Amino acid sequence: MTRPGREELRPHLRDERPPDDSIVIVRGGPSTLAKLAMHARRTQDAYALDSEPLWGISVFCALDDVGPASLDGLLRRFTSYRVVHLPHAGELRSAGFQLLPSFGRPHYTVRLSGDDRAELARLVDALGPAQANKYHR
Repeated sequence: MTRPGREELRPHLRDERPPDDSIVIVRGGPSTLAKLAMHARRTQDAYALDSEPLWGISVFCALDDVGPASLDGLLRRFTSYRVVHLPHAGELRSAGFQLLPSFGRPHYTVRLSGDDRAELARLVDALGPAQANKYHR
């Protein structure tokens, strides 16, 4: 049963195919173990999926060639971030993570099994090194 105060995510999932493995994912800011754990816990405090606690972090997928859901559009959206992580969807899947198409397109939730240090380290590795955001102000 969903804990009081935890919203069910199922109604916020979009009915669409998972992004192709070559799709670039954008995650803003430096991603440390502590920061990812904090964000995963925040998701777990707020959401459940099929009445089970949902651990996850937010990312955005560059689904289009032009416009707000393109890589350029997303980098412009993240102007407050000096650095971003730009892995491909296939890299996250290969590391054992599921991408849930949540909320408004092109938002996704990377599903975790918890805030286990080893899993978070796998996620940091899958996100790859931080890169400068050319649109940072």
